[in-house]
Amino acid sequence: MDKTILTLGLAGLLVLFIVLVSIYVWIGRTKKEVVKSSEAVVTFEGMCAIIHNYSASNVQLNSAVDTIIERYDHIDDFRVYASLLETLCVHPNTDSKVILRFQKALIIANPNLKDQIENTLKLGLAGRK
Repeated sequence: MDKTILTLGLAGLLVLFIVLVSIYVWIGRTKKEVVKSSEAVVTFEGMCAIIHNYSASNVQLNSAVDTIIERYDHIDDFRVYASLLETLCVHPNTDSKVILRFQKALIIANPNLKDQIENTLKLGLAGRK
């Protein structure tokens, strides 16, 4: 076999391999973009509705609390957040980790409201069965 034919064959296989890998990577990226665009719009009112829904599961509560902590942790109207904290305390599918994580995140983001947040937590925990 001639060395030129062997070299051209290997170069052709290398080009084919590069093209196939490029196509594979391109297809993988387009699927991720489609997933990102199909995400539902998350609003504060939607997260509040999940917390106020007594049939919401623990996973849904954790997701709602995480979203509120990430996006809406600054308190403009304390009554809304007080209602959320109290409802979270008496929710049948909640656990102490969710309640404490929510309380600590609110205190960190709003240190001037620390006493009000702690009093609301005490009221909510007193309403627990």
